[in-house]
Amino acid sequence: MNDSTHPAPDPIWDLAWSWVIRQHERATFTESDTEELRGWLLADPAHRLAYERAGRLWLAAGLVPPVNEIDIPGKQGPED
Repeated sequence: MNDSTHPAPDPIWDLAWSWVIRQHERATFTESDTEELRGWLLADPAHRLAYERAGRLWLAAGLVPPVNEIDIPGKQGPED
């Protein structure tokens, strides 16, 4: 049953949120991690959108921005 208290799982959102957390919880975010994230982001526009939403949620919750910011082609910024 799918209702407002038990929304359907969203694997894209879950993975996007995992990436945001990984960027903040790891002492180091390796070049390999960066390349893996970049590949995932470029694989599907929905990945990039979910990642950006997760990042905004992290910031809205008052959490610190990532220390391992990466350049994402086509990323929407506050200036857009």
